[in-house]
Amino acid sequence: MNWVDKLTTRTWSILVIGILAFAMGGCDGKDGATGPQGPQGAEGPEGPEGQPGPGASITPLESCGVCHDDGSFASAPDYHALDPIEFVENIVIAVVPDTDDLEVSFDLRRDGTLTAGYDTIQRGYRTEGTVRTSIVDTLSDLTDIGGGSYSFTIPGGNAVEGNVRYLFRVAAGDDRETRVYFYKDYPASPFEGPVAVTAEACTNCHGPEGIGVHGGYFQAEDGGEPCLVCHGKDNGEGRIYASLGTATHAYHNNVWDVDEHITYPTYMTNCSVCHADQDQLDAVNAMTVSGEGCLSCHGSMDSWDFQAGLEFHLNIADPLASPCLQCHVEGGARQLVTEFHNGETTERGGIIWDGVDTSVIEGAKFDWQITGVVDDGVNLAISWTASYDGAPVDPCNDTLGPGAPTFHAAGDGNLSMLRNYAQGDDFILGMSTSAPGQALSVNVTVDNTACAAGIATTTIPVDDVTAERGIVALQGKPRTVSPDGAAVGQRVRAKTPTYEWMVGDGAAPVAMRRDIVDNDQCLKCHVGSLYQHGGNRVDNAGMCILCHNSASNEKNVRVSTMGIDPADTYDGREGETYELKTMLHRIHSAGLEGQQPYVIYRGRGIYAFAPEGTVLPNWPGTGSQVAFGSTIDNDGNPGSFVVNHNFHSPTYPRSVNECASCHVEDSVEFQPDQTQAMATTVDAGGTQWNDQIDDVLQGAATTACVTCHTSGPAKGHAYQNGWDPQAFEEGRQTIIDAVK
Repeated sequence: MNWVDKLTTRTWSILVIGILAFAMGGCDGKDGATGPQGPQGAEGPEGPEGQPGPGASITPLESCGVCHDDGSFASAPDYHALDPIEFVENIVIAVVPDTDDLEVSFDLRRDGTLTAGYDTIQRGYRTEGTVRTSIVDTLSDLTDIGGGSYSFTIPGGNAVEGNVRYLFRVAAGDDRETRVYFYKDYPASPFEGPVAVTAEACTNCHGPEGIGVHGGYFQAEDGGEPCLVCHGKDNGEGRIYASLGTATHAYHNNVWDVDEHITYPTYMTNCSVCHADQDQLDAVNAMTVSGEGCLSCHGSMDSWDFQAGLEFHLNIADPLASPCLQCHVEGGARQLVTEFHNGETTERGGIIWDGVDTSVIEGAKFDWQITGVVDDGVNLAISWTASYDGAPVDPCNDTLGPGAPTFHAAGDGNLSMLRNYAQGDDFILGMSTSAPGQALSVNVTVDNTACAAGIATTTIPVDDVTAERGIVALQGKPRTVSPDGAAVGQRVRAKTPTYEWMVGDGAAPVAMRRDIVDNDQCLKCHVGSLYQHGGNRVDNAGMCILCHNSASNEKNVRVSTMGIDPADTYDGREGETYELKTMLHRIHSAGLEGQQPYVIYRGRGIYAFAPEGTVLPNWPGTGSQVAFGSTIDNDGNPGSFVVNHNFHSPTYPRSVNECASCHVEDSVEFQPDQTQAMATTVDAGGTQWNDQIDDVLQGAATTACVTCHTSGPAKGHAYQNGWDPQAFEEGRQTIIDAVK
């Protein structure tokens, strides 16, 4: 019986008892007046001491769904609903008969529904040639035709010679939340050449609601086209607005000294992220050296480390106006942008060539799969295969060549098998004794791997684990021929394969772990940069959960590695989880005003995520610093631990309540199954890190909520309808048993 059934039964019991008591009392007429109080009787002897009563029982169940499920009175899906998305369509510009006036008509939808009530034109611009003119004061009033259709007039618009582009912003009165930009060319586009960026490239990060800037939203499907009305044009008063390329590069790369700091989620040298079509990329690759072009990303000459004899660049009085092509000529000094960028590497080892991250392009050519597991109770025999560019390849190939990638046999030492085991539906029973919940790995070598008929079989010892279901990941990167012809080749971003199996059997489970994160959605923004540490776990959220699970916690680093008392940590905590939902929710929302800091201690660095300007207690600053309060040095001896300190204020380009930007459709549950979604370790207990029984736990639903709603009252509300973080006698099994 669940808690709702228990509550219902108790309520009916009280009601029935009350009715029976009333019925049994009978009816004996009207009561008389109260009589005088009698004398107090003598005190009786003290009775024997009774047996101790039962201890207060704790039923560790969350009841969030009662109020917050879809359709409930405090529906969380309703609360998280996005602001309406406005969209203008069916835009027509036509000549008003017998006049030089132009009539603009259009339909306006909010969340797909034709909508009335818009009555104000807030902005109106016309671009002709190199000049942008404001015409908003000359326009007629906005007329609501009915049924979501509108019109207004541009007096004398047809008398303007040549092709022009118009940009308008309409709104419902002074409501700043209901306003949308749209553009239209008349009679044709005044711009020549290919479109600079695709609309999809913008919406990959900014989402379907479009780009919010300049007091309104630019429609997602328009891409950068409306921006050309102003950027690169003279406003008619002598001011030249930065070109769209300059503005976009400078903004995303933080070249300009503006209030908002942007955290770009991939690499500026990967031009194909925004210039996605081949004709766009070709145009970019043909760009010659210029002050405006180069400094739009680099900011100043100081960004280059000039070789001896080239320091004169630092003394150029006006780099933006410098005639760079006097020296940067074909056959002489490097002339094209590709000649500077080709061969550059990203933080994740990708090689940039002709405007693309070749590790991403090459990685996409792989179909890399774990095809089966044989578990005889002594060894795991794990079979895996690969194809490249549609053709099967030898997983044991040891000679790199065109169409012949290598994996482990060429001495790369790059592949390993990583394993974890399930409790409920989450892989949290990692066998590592050095860190909570963490998986163990075994390297893939020529000694434990054999190939036959294009199938590799890697044999490793089984783990001594009590679990029904396991998951294995083949982590690492294959090598392909490098674009620069280097003999060693390049490691490429082939998606890390995973496989679930029944422990002691090897058969595939009847049902796989639930899908939560949409991997493709992540890769829209994080091109070539999804995994920011290790380098051998690639582009698969289903692999990340082997380590970033609900039993993970870095208390082992704070306590065992650095010897820091909780009172001296930068967040005052015993330890912090880095499970996927906590980490992703906390990091993506960390830059919002009022969010609490999220601090992760790792041996290779301490990472703090918080709003800009946040001052953490005892934070020594970024860079290589002594970890405050540490009593163990980097060699494990008494002393101070020196580690890189990192502070980030992420800027998320979409609404944080837009769950669909990361999650698989219909996967967001505000009351998940508590026998499947495991509670989160907020304190890993003692120093026996593989012992999860003493973990202080927080409910799965509570955790998902308080990762964004980090205030004290929000947590108090969540705990009131679940439980205060605490350890249970049987750990998570106590919760599972309570549900059954």
